[in-house]
Amino acid sequence: MKVKNRKVLLLLAFVFALLFSMSAAGVVMAENAPKIGFVDLNKIMRDSKAAKNARAIYQKDFESKKAALKEKGDKVANLEKDLKNTKQNSPGFKEKREKLAQEFKEFKRLESDFNEQLKKKDAELTQKILVDVQQILKQFSKNEKYSIIFEKKAALVVEDGFDVTDKIIKIYDAQKK
Repeated sequence: MKVKNRKVLLLLAFVFALLFSMSAAGVVMAENAPKIGFVDLNKIMRDSKAAKNARAIYQKDFESKKAALKEKGDKVANLEKDLKNTKQNSPGFKEKREKLAQEFKEFKRLESDFNEQLKKKDAELTQKILVDVQQILKQFSKNEKYSIIFEKKAALVVEDGFDVTDKIIKIYDAQKK
């Protein structure tokens, strides 16, 4: 009977030692496991104060250019109306038609320039925000010991605990005060 008890005690000691070593290994592995996060850049571009300020600047620029374009469009419309009220065989018809063609051409050029400038302005503002966010992400990952932070669009499914977007927005807004 003593031999059986001794075998049981040895078996129990072995099982406890095994369980203890497995749990200790799990803690060590958990400490060394890579920390992964996800960030939603679209949300940052939509919800951060800096992005909202950039959109306000863009909108102001857009409105001023739109007003200038509307003024030129109204001038073209008035010339077109005047041309329609002029008889084709009258002496000023050809001159009015040429003036309308020239103004319409300038209107289209102005419209094209306007669209190109707005696209460029939008790209510049977006690029500036992305550069700022990239710097914040680098510092955040270093401070919080993240091994890697992915763009949320790159993942099919992300648990809420892995999403660091709101933290990044908070840091970004604090920097831009």
